[in-house]
Amino acid sequence: MIRRQIDLDEESDRILSGIAQNYHGDLGGALADLLQAHQSVEAFAEECEEAHRDSLLAQKERGERGFREGRFTSWDEVKRRNNL
Repeated sequence: MIRRQIDLDEESDRILSGIAQNYHGDLGGALADLLQAHQSVEAFAEECEEAHRDSLLAQKERGERGFREGRFTSWDEVKRRNNL
């Protein structure tokens, strides 16, 4: 096991302490699980992006082309069309 000393801001310390309650106060266990969960979420996001790569690139290109050509929809128009 590796031992590290870290500095946290008060809000982060409060959040970590709250999560650690589920680990019987074990800050190290809580932080280790948070880091591993983060890694899993990142891997999942990358897999999803790769699976939908063509669609995402097409959406990006449409958005950029619309911006370049000055064809965009104002937020007020989006709200009107969607009854917001």
